[in-house]
Amino acid sequence: MAIAVGLPIVLARLAVQPMLGAQSPFILAWPAAMLAAFVGGFWPALFVSVVGLLVGQWALRTAGAHPLGPGGVVIFLLFALVFATAGGLRQRGLKRARADATRLDEMRQRLGRVARLNAMGEIAATLAHELNQPLTAIAGYAGAAERLVERDAIDPARMTELLQKVSAQTTRAREIIGRIRGHITQGEPAVARQSLSEMFKDSLSVASAGTKVSIDVRRDFDSSADLVLADRIQIQQVIVNLIRNAMEAMAEGPRRELRIGGRAADDGLVEAYVSDTGPGLDPQLTDRLFEPFVTGKADGMGIGLSVSRSIVEAHGGTIRAASQPEGGAIFRFTLRRPPAEAAS
Repeated sequence: MAIAVGLPIVLARLAVQPMLGAQSPFILAWPAAMLAAFVGGFWPALFVSVVGLLVGQWALRTAGAHPLGPGGVVIFLLFALVFATAGGLRQRGLKRARADATRLDEMRQRLGRVARLNAMGEIAATLAHELNQPLTAIAGYAGAAERLVERDAIDPARMTELLQKVSAQTTRAREIIGRIRGHITQGEPAVARQSLSEMFKDSLSVASAGTKVSIDVRRDFDSSADLVLADRIQIQQVIVNLIRNAMEAMAEGPRRELRIGGRAADDGLVEAYVSDTGPGLDPQLTDRLFEPFVTGKADGMGIGLSVSRSIVEAHGGTIRAASQPEGGAIFRFTLRRPPAEAAS
């Protein structure tokens, strides 16, 4: 392409020879060489320059003038070499830029594939973690019903209660799947007025189902700051995660006291908390506790707290954790109050 652009300019010297005469024998050679260097690079510029030299020498002879001598030819070719080298460097830079752009595009595509795989893995881990709780509760209630049958001590009221709890946890598992599906499709939380103490009460029964550890529970809820704006199933999942973690942290300890509660906070918020008397937080993990796949448990997946943070932040709140001076850990998270309660 560069030669096709430069040659017509060089050969135009022949057409304008009668007007130019022998005064400027190479007036069209330099623009042609520079254009060839700009478009094509080293070899096209050198080729066009040589052709321009030959055409210029022929034009000088035709006009009856002396052609360039060896010194003039060398100088001409040196200038042509400068143009060709500059054009070659430019083309090399463009080629490298195109290669870098192609490589960057390929890298972006690979990173996109990796990101999708990571997202799929995180979703799968989230499902496994969150569904484990209602399934554990279902197994606990079903086991209790089975023991009643084995002892031939069937109490219709007790059996009805257990079956209702199994049904409730089955519904809960379905809602968890629906919530994660909504999160994937970027659905917003279905917030409504909820009682914080009631959500804690229901979550406590779910988190303690199937566990054999005896826990002393202390409740401290401010009745004047009990109503919050929340997606009930999502916030209950946060509470279950925190209570289950607290129970596991206290399982081997001599003192097992779980404190739960809520109180009014600034800016129209309610602060809820879950406190335990376990060993406290690992100082090396405190700053990264809510990051995905970060866990202090040997068999943990590091998903529960990450999911909890996502849920709380989607509700316009924050969540944080700290070790307590007297031992154990405390997790606090905030939720928005309904407008009327926030103004009161």
